[in-house]
Amino acid sequence: MQRRSYSKAFKAQVVQECSLSGNSVASVALSHGINTHVVHRWRRLAACSPSTGTLPAFLPVALEPPLQSAASSQAEIRIEIPHRCTTLTVRWPATDAEGCARFMRELLQ
Repeated sequence: MQRRSYSKAFKAQVVQECSLSGNSVASVALSHGINTHVVHRWRRLAACSPSTGTLPAFLPVALEPPLQSAASSQAEIRIEIPHRCTTLTVRWPATDAEGCARFMRELLQ
């Protein structure tokens, strides 16, 4: 049976997952289908080797809904459909996108 090989990035990811609070080495190893002894070895090697930086982490960002402005209330959906030698243009208020979708479904049937 041949040994499996893992990329450095994957090893770094697994080691970083182990360092997150609430994660045990056993649970991380199990989630990736790796023997816990292998993950322990990767952690020891990572602790001994000079750090090349950690993987970037995602941070939660709270976004506020966009404010309704006069310009956005007048926004429109514009669909251009080329047909023979001309172009059919459909303009619909953006506030009624669902109505536009119903119209287009009916048109295309």
